[in-house]
Amino acid sequence: MSQSPNNTPTPPQADDQAHSDGAARVVASEWALIGVVSGVFGVKGVLKVHPENNLPEHFVRLKTVYLGADHIPYQVVSVSEHKRQLLLHLVGVGSPTDAARLRGRQVFIPAIELPPLPPDQFYVHDLIGLRVRHVNGQPLGVISDVLATGASDIYVVRNETTGAEVMLPAVKEFVAVIDLTAGEVRVTPIPGLFDEDFDEAR
Repeated sequence: MSQSPNNTPTPPQADDQAHSDGAARVVASEWALIGVVSGVFGVKGVLKVHPENNLPEHFVRLKTVYLGADHIPYQVVSVSEHKRQLLLHLVGVGSPTDAARLRGRQVFIPAIELPPLPPDQFYVHDLIGLRVRHVNGQPLGVISDVLATGASDIYVVRNETTGAEVMLPAVKEFVAVIDLTAGEVRVTPIPGLFDEDFDEAR
C-alpha cells in the first residue's frame, strides 16, 4: 500500500514452469504485485520474498501465487514472516537449486483476491497509470511508479511524450486529491518541481 499524503495509509525470469498439480493459468484482468523473490532460506527450497504491501495477515492465508511476467501458478505449501520478509514454500520447489532459479521473480496474485481497503487507502497498482494534474487543471504526466522511502512514498510522474520523470513526494502539502473514478491525481507542487523543459515537452 502507498502512504497517504496526510501521513496515514492511502489510496495504493528462471524456469517459469507450473508446479501446481496441473493448475491452469488464471485469467485475470489485473494482477497485484505482492512481492519479489529476494533469496533462498534453508535447505528445503523455501523462498525469501520481499513484500510490496503491508498485509502480512493476508499473505499467510495464500493458497496460490503467480510468478513472473507470465503469471505461472504455484500452489503454496506454507508462508510465514521472518525479519520483515516472507518465507514462501511452493509445491515443486524442493531444493535450494530450485529456489535459486526463481530469484528476482515477481510474485503476483489476481487483484480481485486482495482484501478491500478503507476508502482512504489505495493499493500501489491502483495508483500506477493515474494521470497527474495541477489543481489548476494543467496536465503534468502519469504515475509510472511508487517508491517506498520510509517517511513517505514518492510518486514517479512521467511525461508521456519525452519520458522525463519527476519525483513527487506523496505528502499532503503536494497531493490534494486522489480520484480513482476519474483516474487522476490533483497536485500542488512547489514551483520548479516540474521545470519548464518538462512542461514544454507535453
